Amino acid sequence: MSSRRPLLLVTATAHLDTQWRWTVRDTIRDFLPRTLRENFALFRSHPGYVLSFEGAFRYMLVREYYPEAWEELRRWCREGRWAPVGAMLDAPDVNVVSPESLVRQILYGQRFFARQLGVESRDVFLPDCFGFGRALPSVAAHCGLGSFSTSKLIKWKAPDEIPFDVGRWRGPDGAEILAVLRPGGYGEGIDGNLSRSRTWLRRLEAIGRTCGVAVGMRYVGTGDRGGSPDRQSLDRLERASAADGPVEVRCAPSHAIREELTEEALARLPVHDSEILLPTHGTGCWTSQAALKRWNRRNELLAAAAERAAVAADWLGEIDYPGSRLRQGWLRFLWHQMHDDLTGTAIPAAYDITWNDQAVAANLLAGVLVDSLGAVSRRLDTTSETGLPLLVYNPTSHAREDVVEAVLERSSLPPGELVVTSPEGTTRPTQVEAAGASRVRVLFLAAVEPISFSVFELGAVPAADGGAGIHPAAPTVSTGQLENERYRVTVDRHGDVASVFDKRLGRELLSGPLGLELLRDRSHRWPAWEIRPETILDGGARSVEGEAAVAVVESGPVRVGLEIRRRFAGSRLKQTLRLAAGGAGERLEI
Repeated sequence: MSSRRPLLLVTATAHLDTQWRWTVRDTIRDFLPRTLRENFALFRSHPGYVLSFEGAFRYMLVREYYPEAWEELRRWCREGRWAPVGAMLDAPDVNVVSPESLVRQILYGQRFFARQLGVESRDVFLPDCFGFGRALPSVAAHCGLGSFSTSKLIKWKAPDEIPFDVGRWRGPDGAEILAVLRPGGYGEGIDGNLSRSRTWLRRLEAIGRTCGVAVGMRYVGTGDRGGSPDRQSLDRLERASAADGPVEVRCAPSHAIREELTEEALARLPVHDSEILLPTHGTGCWTSQAALKRWNRRNELLAAAAERAAVAADWLGEIDYPGSRLRQGWLRFLWHQMHDDLTGTAIPAAYDITWNDQAVAANLLAGVLVDSLGAVSRRLDTTSETGLPLLVYNPTSHAREDVVEAVLERSSLPPGELVVTSPEGTTRPTQVEAAGASRVRVLFLAAVEPISFSVFELGAVPAADGGAGIHPAAPTVSTGQLENERYRVTVDRHGDVASVFDKRLGRELLSGPLGLELLRDRSHRWPAWEIRPETILDGGARSVEGEAAVAVVESGPVRVGLEIRRRFAGSRLKQTLRLAAGGAGERLEI
């Protein structure tokens, strides 16, 4: 172990939830100016004080609404007193979002910091988040970030469930970052003289015995409304920093601990090779505001599809790459991935804003997608003398056979029985359904290559000597069963899926019916966050029973479907089951 004094790095923070028990309007009007005003004053009165403040989106708001304060912030940043940390756009929940969104959070956050403040963050700083999925260390490492810290575990996990104070966190691909998992609470002050703290001395010496460098990290500050650490704590921090006690104390940004560890020391730290979730607090965040989570996922997929189509259109020379529109679309919904927004734990007024931004993002991204596909189509052969050309775009990076749905005006359809022909000239299973008085929905199976644009043709059924067809066995349906080449699915009188028999494997996949239950919510303080263990284990669940109304809603060579309606305990329940033909039939959709 090094002969120098054990080092305690104190990270001062003013954690701010952009939306929670307030809306972003309150953040702009009250919390941001207060945070700026109080910390600027502390910089003048406490020369050793350094603030770590996360969330590039909040910096964007300062730049837009408080230009004079923004210039002062930039000056303090140049002097090393105000540290933009965390690298991300807005301290997101890291479990519901996709890894691509985590990359975008870092991309847009770092780009803003570099261009506007001349610095980049070096860590993931998420003091307040409801558990951490295993993708995070891999994403962070591949984006050039070196460390991660959070205070959430010490309040919501048992001490022996936290892997270590300081160690390495390994992702699924083997990439690692430094992780600090017991830095104290982000809203805690400082009592006493940290330079003579026996507790911290013991903790630092234990780390030193492990890796050879006795260094640790402690938060001090305030949250969740921003502001600043209290002056008394900063006074004590300054005295501890100047003291000659057994612990060296220094106020430093959240990424500073990584810089104190050599590669050799880092290699000797313990490793955690799994996720870090919260056993109770946070479990409700998977389902609260479920519709918002669906919006978020749709926008993630839409953004990816729009970008790939735009790249192709630009490469073909048909349009200039719409980078600004794509960026606006991403930013509109990315900041709502913030850990008290997407998780469903904010007040209803906040979601009026969130839903609006999700819709605006969807419109922006859909516009880019439609424009780009139109541009690409100009380079494709879409001529047809008798049929209607249909452009099929596969934005995924793998080949697939799936169901395509096209809603068309009846007046645009060729006369006669309809069939879709592939680019290779083979007819594909086709299903035509009503979609209103003047429209029809055409379903057909399309086999397409990765990230591809293919022109299919909707026309009349060819003559007997026409093109060869590719027709997997059609699925079948009754009010009690759906079946295709892969599965036989049975629905009982209660409307529950009673059996899913895998014909390829020759065995039943269910141990019992897929029933629905109503559970009594036993979380009185944190109902949006928690599904408490006693809710599941106390035996108070009520199974949804009674006769169900089951109706066939789709039946054809492409896809079959059942709609199940029930009433129970004052609620109306509706489920739809769908099973398709061919490669699309490898999944049962519920």
